Amino acid sequence: MISRRVFCSLPAAAAASAAPNWEDRLAVMCQLGSVDANARKVLDAALAAGFRRVMVNFNWDRVDGKFLSDLPGWVRAAGLTVEALGAYVNCAEPDQVLMNTRASHFTHAIVYAADLGCRRLVAWTGSHTMDLMKPDARNFTRESEDAIVRFLEPHYERLEQNRLTLALETYVTLVCPDARSLRRVLDRLPRTVMAVMDPPNLTAPARFAGRDDALKEMFRTLQGRIGVVHLKDFRLAADGQTYELPGPLAGAMNYQLYADLIRTLPGDVPVIAEHIGPEEFASTRRKLLDVFNAR
Repeated sequence: MISRRVFCSLPAAAAASAAPNWEDRLAVMCQLGSVDANARKVLDAALAAGFRRVMVNFNWDRVDGKFLSDLPGWVRAAGLTVEALGAYVNCAEPDQVLMNTRASHFTHAIVYAADLGCRRLVAWTGSHTMDLMKPDARNFTRESEDAIVRFLEPHYERLEQNRLTLALETYVTLVCPDARSLRRVLDRLPRTVMAVMDPPNLTAPARFAGRDDALKEMFRTLQGRIGVVHLKDFRLAADGQTYELPGPLAGAMNYQLYADLIRTLPGDVPVIAEHIGPEEFASTRRKLLDVFNAR
């Protein structure tokens, strides 16, 4: 018979045994560009830094068929797992190309993800301008939210057939510039569409001073619909109205609070460091592991 003391200790023991292995879970964004040699160097740098999981992004409108056919082999040779694939179409206005990704590339990505063994795509909510950092009054309207829904609707079935999750990423200048408006759109979409949790992107400059409260609020608002987590940092630019966006732990974010909130998410949600070059992969990984392993 199990004693009461032993019985009561079982949940704690189970939780300890299920504690995440952050050395395995942490991933890094690999910006591959469009040149074969550069892409392979970036993947090799991720492996050398200790990462086993990556998000890959490349210039869809500049790569050729050979690049696309060779990339899965490069990933396998490096022993890497692709957690997410950048397919950064402009969902609000697909004819305005953002980050070298057209609507046709997004359609291709839905099929191509399987070649990479990947189950997640990431796209922009979108903008009515081609400059991600430039606000446009049209971006902050319900009509633009409607446009996202219209664009995605024809893709629902193919996303489901390919067992893919699409994670929508936004920024303070784009359509759905905060967690509340992003959740409003997500509530109109099937659960194959989720959100990218990226606090700098979801914190209005006017709320920068209260960024810890904003961080906790966005987790509450997006609860149950967070499909990908990005790790970068932010600080106010000299104008006090815009952000500088360095890599993780290089700005003003409360990273221990962020890590604590990330720990509340399901263990299969990718956690991806970004805004760092290959030369920073190893040092950033070490610093992040210190944060996530701290108790």
